[in-house]
Amino acid sequence: MLGMILAHSIMTSVTPDEPLHNEPLQLAPFHSLCYIDVMETKKDVMILKASGGGVEGAIDLVATEQPVSLIVNSVQLVTLLCTPSELQELAVGFLLSEGILTAKTSLKKLIVDENASSVTIELSDLPPDFDALFTKRTISSGCGKGITFTNALIHSFQRIPVQENMVTIDELIRLLNNFRTISKLYLETGGVHSAALANVNDLVFFSEDVGRHNAVDKLIGKAFLQSVPVENHLLLTSGRVTSEIMNKAGRNRFPLLVSRAAPSCMAIAYAEDMGITLVGFARGDRMNIYTWPNRIKVT
Repeated sequence: MLGMILAHSIMTSVTPDEPLHNEPLQLAPFHSLCYIDVMETKKDVMILKASGGGVEGAIDLVATEQPVSLIVNSVQLVTLLCTPSELQELAVGFLLSEGILTAKTSLKKLIVDENASSVTIELSDLPPDFDALFTKRTISSGCGKGITFTNALIHSFQRIPVQENMVTIDELIRLLNNFRTISKLYLETGGVHSAALANVNDLVFFSEDVGRHNAVDKLIGKAFLQSVPVENHLLLTSGRVTSEIMNKAGRNRFPLLVSRAAPSCMAIAYAEDMGITLVGFARGDRMNIYTWPNRIKVT
């Protein structure tokens, strides 16, 4: 038993009169029978560790996975299984990637209730087919059988114009070296994916999550809320690139996506159609360029 019985109701909110930035959480007293810190990104667990033919008790640090409800205009749209950090960025990035949110002016309210493990968003303009989205859910290949409302067979995204020699091989190698070592949570737990927004000089934003698609959505939401355009930036990810990741990149107009892992055949086809330069197996000084190599200066 804990020596003291504590609880907190933790809530942060954004309204039209407030800046859409990552504001510090405001703590308010809340009476309960026990203390539950619902927003930890990592937890200690008791394990039996087998090594060299022997077994001993130990404490292991693992990444947190938690369900977070996304409520849009009083409708519970979806429950996201995620690392409970940067929740407003995650919610906004998810809505951007699904085409439900298209402009900051339509974002009227954003409330993160950490005690209820929910994000509530009010939009002034919903897409005409918003109600029909509930009949078009697709179980994606993402971690935890993620759900997307994007029809995987329809791609109406306008092809992204190709900017010649956007980045050099050496610049990519340097960015990837920085990206590989930046995640403290991964170094501690080995259980999260990372995503970063970068220019040719440095990493601009960084996010991490147990789900590779969540990490990308957090990054997209962060750039949107801070009014940083992504059209001239690179998207770096630690996870494999499948169709839903490529849909996120295409809808948000990333010209170049670089992953340390493998792409799927559908992701390669989507990248070709959307005009996205796709790079996979980017490790050390090696990488595979699958589509639109014009953006990368190789000599």
